[in-house]
Amino acid sequence: MRTVVFLIYEGAQLLDVSGAASVFAEAAEFMPEPPYEVVIASETGGPVATRGGVTLMTLPLSALAGTDTDTLLVPGGLPQALGRLICSRAVQDWYTATAARARRFGSTCTGAFALAAWGLLDGRRAATHWQAASELARRFPAIAVDPEALFVEDGPVWTSAGVSTGIDMALALLERDLGREIASKVARRLVLQMRRAGHQSQFSAVLEAQGGTYADLVSWIGDNLMADLTLDALAARAGQAPRSFHRRFTAEVGATPAAFVERLRLDRARTLLEAGQAPKPVAMATGFGSLDRLGRAFRRAYALSPSAYRALHAG
Repeated sequence: MRTVVFLIYEGAQLLDVSGAASVFAEAAEFMPEPPYEVVIASETGGPVATRGGVTLMTLPLSALAGTDTDTLLVPGGLPQALGRLICSRAVQDWYTATAARARRFGSTCTGAFALAAWGLLDGRRAATHWQAASELARRFPAIAVDPEALFVEDGPVWTSAGVSTGIDMALALLERDLGREIASKVARRLVLQMRRAGHQSQFSAVLEAQGGTYADLVSWIGDNLMADLTLDALAARAGQAPRSFHRRFTAEVGATPAAFVERLRLDRARTLLEAGQAPKPVAMATGFGSLDRLGRAFRRAYALSPSAYRALHAG
């Protein structure tokens, strides 16, 4: 049994803890014996109020003396609360000593600031919430901050982006331990729409455009990638003249209709290729219409052919 320890503190982000912990806990449903023991710890133990008001019972760090920690994670949280954690010399000493013995360690969301302050990310790539990425890079120039990745693995160090991406990282950790089949079963049990790879962007084209004038149209495009999505067809669906639609859509969404459609089709194509599907049927399923068109779009966006992308990222 592998011991997974979450080091939390007053004001920690609840989902950073509960989402990832649920992944490890649910694995027990598909194994003869529970593969993980999840431990929630804090500096002094006892009840700890997380951000949002939910209180978690924790073990004191002193109770973990002699524990064979496999995976050690620190969640993000409110800046002042995280700052108090960082300034605790007792916590720093415990974390760095435990991380040195653990098979792997890391953070979710802004928990990366704690690892950075303690010198554990120097010379490494790391991820954090997109809103905090520039600040992390500014304050700690020895770190190669990836502002878009959902999560980053660099040697024994794993760091994830904001909040829900801790679930993606936990699934990747579980897959590394127990295999793709078990990780997929856990994802289905948690009713996740898809398992996202770490290199995928924190930014969703659909999500970014769902709050504006074209929200309904954007959702429809995402569900109908094989439809006629030319400028004239989309303008007609929006009830606008093509030139007016092009101007207004581009101003609001930040991309031309054609570029936006291609981005959605590429996002879907990447997901299918990562699942192991062959490039030609992926081209048809995502509305590109031909392998040649899919290939040109992939090379423009990623400097890779669809086949090369699939070889690199399919499980």
